[in-house]
Parts: sequence; C-alpha cells; structure tokens
Amino acid sequence: MYDSLSSPERYADTVQRSARRSTCDDAIALVARHRKVPIRLLMHKSRSRLPTARARQLAMYLSHVVLGRSLKEVGEAFGRDRTTVSYACALVEDMRDDLRFDEEVCELERQLEAGLVAAYGSLSDAA
Repeated sequence: MYDSLSSPERYADTVQRSARRSTCDDAIALVARHRKVPIRLLMHKSRSRLPTARARQLAMYLSHVVLGRSLKEVGEAFGRDRTTVSYACALVEDMRDDLRFDEEVCELERQLEAGLVAAYGSLSDAA
C-alpha cells in the first residue's frame, strides 16, 4: 500500500517540483518586496484582492520572461494552471502600454537580471 509513496519516480517528481518553485523564488521575493505584499499572499490559492493579484501576475510574468521558465513550470511554482500564467503574461504585456508601469517592470527586470549575473556569472550560464 505504501510502496507507491516512496517510489523513485514519485521522489523525482517531488524534487523537480521543488526545483521549479525555487527557480521562481527570486522573482517572487523581488515583487513581494517591491510591491510590499507578503510572499504567502502571492502564493495563496485564492484569487486575492487586486493589488495582490497584480503582484502575483507580475511575478509570473518575470518568471516566464526573465527567468525563461515555461508556462507549465511557472504555473506549478505558483500552484496555478499554465493558462493562468499565459493570461497573466498577456495582461502584463498589455499594461506595459502605460509608461509608468513599463518603467517599473523594466527596473524589476534589471534587478532580476543583475541577481542572475551575480549568482551565475552571466545570463547564458543561468539558463
């Protein structure tokens, strides 16, 4: 009965999900700090209020665009479906028509990329 719970495949799947989550952690922490939203709210299963939802969508966008994670990987890291991530990315792209918001996103992208360079030496090594 319990043999399936400790199978190597299940363990590998758990490790992969944990690794995907950690790859998005930098974007999550950056957006949480910048938008002053607790990380637990960004990761919460509920839809949340608009400021929290927008912060979550921004973190998803940065995870996909800057960190290069697939929609599926980002969705798994946030406990959401890939279509939700796709929607979030499209929404953020549309919102970038506002120059003030675009400047904010550009700054967050620079900070995230700078963190990658500091951690890995170059962006090509990080991917």
